Amino acid sequence: MKPILSKVTAPTENLLSIVERCEPYFTNVFHFHEECELVYVTESHGKRIIGNNIENFDKGDIVFLGANLPHVWYNDKEYFSPESQLKARSIVVYFPQDIFGERFFNLEETRQLSDFFIRARRGIKLQGQTQKKVAREMKNLLDKKGLDRIVGLFSILQIFSETSEFRYLANTNYSHAYNQKDNHKIDRVFRFVLANYHRNISLDEVAALTSLTPQSFCRFFKNRTRKSFIQFVNEVRIGQVCRKLAEEEWTVAEIAYSCGFSNLSNFNRFFKEAVGQTPRGYRQDLLLAKQ
Repeated sequence: MKPILSKVTAPTENLLSIVERCEPYFTNVFHFHEECELVYVTESHGKRIIGNNIENFDKGDIVFLGANLPHVWYNDKEYFSPESQLKARSIVVYFPQDIFGERFFNLEETRQLSDFFIRARRGIKLQGQTQKKVAREMKNLLDKKGLDRIVGLFSILQIFSETSEFRYLANTNYSHAYNQKDNHKIDRVFRFVLANYHRNISLDEVAALTSLTPQSFCRFFKNRTRKSFIQFVNEVRIGQVCRKLAEEEWTVAEIAYSCGFSNLSNFNRFFKEAVGQTPRGYRQDLLLAKQ
């Protein structure tokens, strides 16, 4: 799907917007905006797409997004069941990168922070003790008013700029090529794949979603996402495999087949390329971590 250029709404006198959300499921489409965005998922799980990065998200995730970085959070299918009692809860902070003024970022004392905003164009996910520390700071931020709110944001940004407990999300050379005339096409494809990853998906099916021929669709998709359609589908499937390896007692082969892989040899090769180890090694590490 193509990300929509959106505008974060906030009172004109208040460039810093802090929102606590509680919904049956996350409702945004794939989009981007000029404001920086800090997201703390307090309750929810599913798939997250940031730039050309696709991976699972869970309760506790904290991600910082630089300006104009396409993103979306999709909940897993159980959130959409009529009987579902699940909730998607998050704390989200929006602010323009130039909120403090151009001269502020030219100061010697703020050079580290300026460098952080450049790095954040790829998206940054916190890890370890830093994640726990920022989670506390974001909860406290909800109760702050006036200058205390600005000071609280400064404190969080300082932690981000100094920590080594993080990883980048989008690739180093990532840049997007989206335009307004096909805003919903990529989003439609993403949602379709997430609902149908467990079966064979034909190019004719997804091309029809975008009103393109299969050949034109392949060019369109790779130009927008910087990856082939089959690579995207396999990455979605690998994400589901990783979740099931952590939660299900099925064999690796049963999980692979249930997630849409029809050839175990290809599955094992792709899993190792994507995750860095074999499925069995990944499951063993998960078991050790739980002990």
